[in-house]
Amino acid sequence: MDRLDCVVIGYNEGDFGDYQVMCERAGPGTPEYQIMRSEHLVVDGDAMPWLDAFSRLRNRSTGGTDRYHVGEVFNLAALYLTSYLRRQGLRAEPVSLFSGERDRLSALLSEKPAVIAITTTFYVNILPVGPVVELVRELSPESHIVVGGPLVDNLLLSGLTPAVEDFFYAMGADSYIQESQGEHSLAQLCHAVRAGGDLGAVDNLVHCPDDRWVRTRRRPENNDLDHCSIDWTGFSPELIGATAQVRTARSCAFKCSFCDYPTRAGALASASVDTVRTELRALAALGVRNVVFVDDTFNVPPKRFKQLCQMMIEEDLGLHWYSYFRCSNARDEESFDLAARSGCAGVFLGIESGDSDVLANMHKLAQDSQYRTGIARLKERSITTFASMIVGFPGETEKTVGNTIDFLNETAPDLWRAQAWWANPRSPVYQQKELLGIEGEGYTWSHFSMSSKEAANLTDEMFARVTESVWLPLYDFDFWSLPYLDGKGVSTPDLIRMLGTTERLIGARNGGGNARDLAALEQQLASEVAALSVAPARFSF
Repeated sequence: MDRLDCVVIGYNEGDFGDYQVMCERAGPGTPEYQIMRSEHLVVDGDAMPWLDAFSRLRNRSTGGTDRYHVGEVFNLAALYLTSYLRRQGLRAEPVSLFSGERDRLSALLSEKPAVIAITTTFYVNILPVGPVVELVRELSPESHIVVGGPLVDNLLLSGLTPAVEDFFYAMGADSYIQESQGEHSLAQLCHAVRAGGDLGAVDNLVHCPDDRWVRTRRRPENNDLDHCSIDWTGFSPELIGATAQVRTARSCAFKCSFCDYPTRAGALASASVDTVRTELRALAALGVRNVVFVDDTFNVPPKRFKQLCQMMIEEDLGLHWYSYFRCSNARDEESFDLAARSGCAGVFLGIESGDSDVLANMHKLAQDSQYRTGIARLKERSITTFASMIVGFPGETEKTVGNTIDFLNETAPDLWRAQAWWANPRSPVYQQKELLGIEGEGYTWSHFSMSSKEAANLTDEMFARVTESVWLPLYDFDFWSLPYLDGKGVSTPDLIRMLGTTERLIGARNGGGNARDLAALEQQLASEVAALSVAPARFSF
């Protein structure tokens, strides 16, 4: 067999205990602390994220060792890059979740692959990269390790500074790809390493010949989504499972003032309907039942969305799908009818606020009435709705938060979540920093109408006062756990019931509830978990 050219590693979720310590160090009243308190459960005296708690309670009743984790839905970046490299004549294999697939990764490393590519799609700091690099150095020290993705792109936005060089040394990789797409650069690197060639000829690379970091030629990529679609026939049903992610577009057509993604990702690009058709047929043949469209907004533009829905209706593949969805772009009843008929099971609604003035500040280009109508139309068709909210954007006040609480109670989406604004200094709103009085960044900020600590306190208030919708955890969970768990046999109504019990348990714990009430809620949740019929997990403890 030919030498393995590349192993692409998707995600390392890190340790919840380390995350908890970091949040506790931030201190009471901070967004980090507030978020952490509403993220986790305590089982057998151990704090853990929701799916670990679910796994613990499930195994208690079955005697098993299953570890349920959304990382079972195979990391799309790892699959996409693997498929791309194979099309370039390279032998490549993907790994989805580092902690869940150590044995599989170790077996791949025993083949001494030429290149190990570490993606960073969901990373906000360098901490998850280190353990991956350490294992590769231990088991395959000859492999060339490259790190790419948003983390590297963000680190280098201000140039190759001494601080960035320190981060690169700390992560310990051999090279880093700076490009918002980067698949072509990765293929170049793999060919160069395989041939023993000059890495200086690889585009968009930062590497360290002669003990100093240097950058190669910057060449922006514009990879065609039709030509780069995933060849799903190259992956086994056992690897993919019941739920899979699909990308049909890149970037975003909107310019929300809190987000810099369109700037980083470039102009909106879409795959053809026929390309999506081919991918869905291949997924159905693999036994996939649930599809998650990861496009920033799946129903934009509206004409293409209708064409995609009509295609799925014609194909009748038995697939259910989930996606981001903009109510402001579902302008007629036909859009909702087509979504339902084509298999739409749930949508992520980035509503952000229930106050019209705050929405205007965000440049959301959506009205309160459009959200109200959209949620009602979706619920009429039994499509699960999740409303995501931001608290503390410039212009936010206690009154505007009250309007958001009223909005959630009046529209009653099935699930909701609110989180303090994360102040991104590269977002468009920072161009008005002086005008708005913005100071600080991340989760430590203030502006003319609010501070981050006030936002954290108001988020806690929302948790207590929103009564007509169920709170959704975020850490290793989020909305995309719905299709994952559905693929395991956990229906959305059963999941929402368990999340409702979880919400009451978290509220009682954080509110100083008495021991008897806490014990009763813990027992109720354990009983709800034990009553389910759930397929085994691919990972184990």
